[in-house]
Amino acid sequence: MKRKFTLTFGFIFIFTSLLTPLSSAAAKAGAKCTKVNTTSTVLGFKYTCIKSGKKLIWSKGVAVSPVENLPAATLQGPTSFDDLIQNYQGISYAAWSKSREKILKSTKTDIKLKFVMGPTSQLTYKDPLTAINLVSRLYAGYAYASEIYYMGFNYEDRNWAVDQMESILPNSGSGWITDVACNTKQTCWGGGAFYNGTDRFLIVLAVGNLDIGHTSGTVEAHEFTHIVQQMSIKKNRPAQAFLYDPWPPTWYWEGQAHFSQHAAIYFESYESYMNARRNTSQDLYRNSAFNSEHIRKYFVFNAPEDWQNNYQRWQQYDLGAMFVEVLTAIKGPDATMQMWKLAKDGIKFEEAFETVYGTPYSKALPIMAKAIALQLGRN
Repeated sequence: MKRKFTLTFGFIFIFTSLLTPLSSAAAKAGAKCTKVNTTSTVLGFKYTCIKSGKKLIWSKGVAVSPVENLPAATLQGPTSFDDLIQNYQGISYAAWSKSREKILKSTKTDIKLKFVMGPTSQLTYKDPLTAINLVSRLYAGYAYASEIYYMGFNYEDRNWAVDQMESILPNSGSGWITDVACNTKQTCWGGGAFYNGTDRFLIVLAVGNLDIGHTSGTVEAHEFTHIVQQMSIKKNRPAQAFLYDPWPPTWYWEGQAHFSQHAAIYFESYESYMNARRNTSQDLYRNSAFNSEHIRKYFVFNAPEDWQNNYQRWQQYDLGAMFVEVLTAIKGPDATMQMWKLAKDGIKFEEAFETVYGTPYSKALPIMAKAIALQLGRN
């Protein structure tokens, strides 16, 4: 794949090689290296020397965006869609810093968790309220004081979890637990947020997975963002995944939660925010199909069948997060949640978008798609 920033990547590789001893001539996933935690950046991917059994090998490469190689303080953030492309390199920093500013100036909402744990289940992330409080500060003014059921279960307890969910929120789709969230023991890692229309909220999480996504608080932050969305729109999520009006599209629903999980949990460190963002967006950096035109065509409503054949379901998370990151960079986190308030009044997404951001969606979308593509190193 030919990238616009080939020369920049080459310079970074040389610069890195001067600072950090390379364990091999050219790092490659699975190839031998000689010193644990040594890193090497090659053609836009960062590799780390790790121990695998008795061997030292290079890890799977993690994509490094060109913007991440610039000192954060030098990045000019966009102020509108008019200068978005010009200042695309400052999008991530502007979104992170505006989120951090909101968290720092806000107080937590009075959220009380009512824990319901499976008979053999234990929390993976030990203090869920910490993550939830950070999101309540990120969206202060939209999250309100409430009691939220927090149900955790492992694979052995999943049938118990179905019964509990039916008891807490009857007819809210408890079959999702065995069909999606915990379909097999190897894939028992899902989470969900549910609402019954009478201010009873439920976070459901499969617990026991020890990867960073389940031990950092990001899953809890993600699901609580969905709770705040439902607090604002006063509705549960539509049963049919790709039909909305006025419910915002899935890529906005999931993209906002995906953005929030990183912006909230890593509000104290831009570097940590970018590491988390990068680690969960690797497919976008690797897949050269994601140029501006391909990205523009992704953000549709009531997705037709051919759309569903051209895009993977999980792209609603990482690509959706980049969409929300752009909006946060321009106008801060409150504006992204205001979209849900307007949806509550029956205002469709495109009309709500123009109301909040002062630009027609049809005009803003190509600009946003171009800026996202540039962040990925493409046109």
